[in-house]
Amino acid sequence: MIQRPRGTVDFIDEQFKQKQDLERRFSDFFYKKNYIGIETPLFESKDLFVRTVGDQTDIVQKELFELEQKSDTKYALRPEITASIIRALAESGSLKTKPKPINVFSYGPCFRYEKPQKGRRRQFNQLDLESIGRSDASSDEEFIVNVVEFIELISPKKILLSISTFGSEERKAEYAKDLTKYFADKKDSLCELCQKRIDKNPFRVLDCKNPDCKTICQDAPEISLNQEERERFQNTVSNIEQRISPKGQTSIKIDKTMVRGLDYYTGIVFEFSLVDDETRSGSIGGGGRYDNLVGELSSINLPAIGVGLGVERIIDAIE
Repeated sequence: MIQRPRGTVDFIDEQFKQKQDLERRFSDFFYKKNYIGIETPLFESKDLFVRTVGDQTDIVQKELFELEQKSDTKYALRPEITASIIRALAESGSLKTKPKPINVFSYGPCFRYEKPQKGRRRQFNQLDLESIGRSDASSDEEFIVNVVEFIELISPKKILLSISTFGSEERKAEYAKDLTKYFADKKDSLCELCQKRIDKNPFRVLDCKNPDCKTICQDAPEISLNQEERERFQNTVSNIEQRISPKGQTSIKIDKTMVRGLDYYTGIVFEFSLVDDETRSGSIGGGGRYDNLVGELSSINLPAIGVGLGVERIIDAIE
């Protein structure tokens, strides 16, 4: 008997209803917040993801589903939705013509060739949200609070919002140099994969699950923010806490070692987990600010912030 491909899932009856209901509630909630819907192809030029996600990320190096075709253009199934959304808005002229901010939502399947396990599938569904055109701290606050309110709407469990910041593109580059220097002195104690990551993408070492690497990362340097960046981050976190704390369902944790798996983040970054009295789920999604990505894919540069939430991860965590 032919079976479904490894790392995929069939949604049948109640599972289908759960997925459909989650997507409906997502679109209804953000329509009311004046977001517009967008749908993009499931495959794009491979170069789109190499340029945006990062050619040294695990996603591009090991997890990209490339398609065979007769033309010279190389295509790949999308591993995430943000890059496709920015490409579509640039190609349609919407980045120039629509009033700012441009707030959009989308949902659908994504694909990554990784080892299947709980919370990690080769085909998975994402809820995606992007706000393009504002760079002020209040836009970070408003965006994150909107996502918190949506998760509170769909989940009976408590929510943990882990949050950090790169400060700026310049600060992120300086931090990368600090990490490279620190890990280079301990290269022989790192796993084989992290030894390769030191010069190419030192942030990924912080995310390694190898016990020896995790021990070394405990003493890794933290990012050094200037006063303006530090005050912006502290004020943003404080304002978010004031807006969500009365409900008591969501708590905030500042995690200075947080790493997002995409190269384009430049400022605030965050992740969401669901928590009950005894256990904490893995991440159900996350995102951050990316102020250079639009300029890399279009003739104008606009700041932006976005988030992706995993449909299957949410369903599994709620159950």
